[in-house]
Amino acid sequence: MKYIKVFYLIALLSQITSCQNTQKKEIREQTNKEITYYKSKTMKNSQDIYSLSKEISRFEKEYHYGAYIYTNNCSFEILINDLPIVNHFMSSNATLKGSYYPLNWHISKKGVQNITIKMYPGFNQDTNAFNQILENNSAIQIKIVKSFLDNNNTMTDEQEVITYSTPQNKVNGTLVSVFSGKAFYEDSFTFISEVPYEIKTLEDSEILFTKNIEKLKQLEKQVVTKYNEIREIYMLGTKDELANINYNKEKRIAQQLYLSSAEIKDRWDNDYQFRTDQNLDFFDLKPIEKFTVKFYANGKIVCLQKINNKKSALWGGFKRKDKKEVTTTYIPLYLYRSKGSNDLSVY
Repeated sequence: MKYIKVFYLIALLSQITSCQNTQKKEIREQTNKEITYYKSKTMKNSQDIYSLSKEISRFEKEYHYGAYIYTNNCSFEILINDLPIVNHFMSSNATLKGSYYPLNWHISKKGVQNITIKMYPGFNQDTNAFNQILENNSAIQIKIVKSFLDNNNTMTDEQEVITYSTPQNKVNGTLVSVFSGKAFYEDSFTFISEVPYEIKTLEDSEILFTKNIEKLKQLEKQVVTKYNEIREIYMLGTKDELANINYNKEKRIAQQLYLSSAEIKDRWDNDYQFRTDQNLDFFDLKPIEKFTVKFYANGKIVCLQKINNKKSALWGGFKRKDKKEVTTTYIPLYLYRSKGSNDLSVY
């Protein structure tokens, strides 16, 4: 009789344990369903980007600002509000001859905008190495212009806002750069913008730069992890996943450039080359390696740059079906952290 009671007790305990496990499984499955449902409601996709025009404010005068840049015999980095416009550290030693660069996507609101010029020695084709110093004829000129769409949706003629040239002195009747013989030169100037919008992304973000070595190491790990996550989306994921991480960026740029529905769609379809695009035969991104950590926006933005050319560490190549050669691509990827958040987001 005692053994029968023990048997029934064991059976009862087993039944209770089984019920508990079943309940836990049901709770877990229900939780996973809720998480999946939540993600489906909160995650953005390509269709959400196509619909961004509904989120964009329109104005009577939609000012566009740009810069015509001329350079000679130097490597350089040019920034607006401590965000990169263009840099050149290539062995070609190519010069810019009035190349136009739009500025709006680095202008957050109307008022004073700051342009910074950083100059380094150019590449010497004869010695196949970078020079040690800037030369007499090393120079940069930047012309800032503005225009806007009128009531007929026609772009007005460009108006010159300001023109800057690196300083020169006259020596024996010849103009030479004041920084000739130096290894580095930096200068800046400002202009006033009249853009009607206001973007608060950076205003509401944390300063990531710190002099604390351990915190910098932790941040670098987080940045590398984010770069690898995004590389994996390009290599294995879907374009909807890419849309989800770039949605806020595309929304910001659509506002800054006052993009139409067609322009938003064209930008997403063509500026984001993706491995599943029907016009591609080949797509590949290299591992994230041989990089340096670079900060912009007064320490609020961080990115990884290749050591050899200071371009994005998220890079690789693709081949279009109508082309014979592979095109090298460097995918700009800037990250920031909103105040109160632990996550890095794409800027």
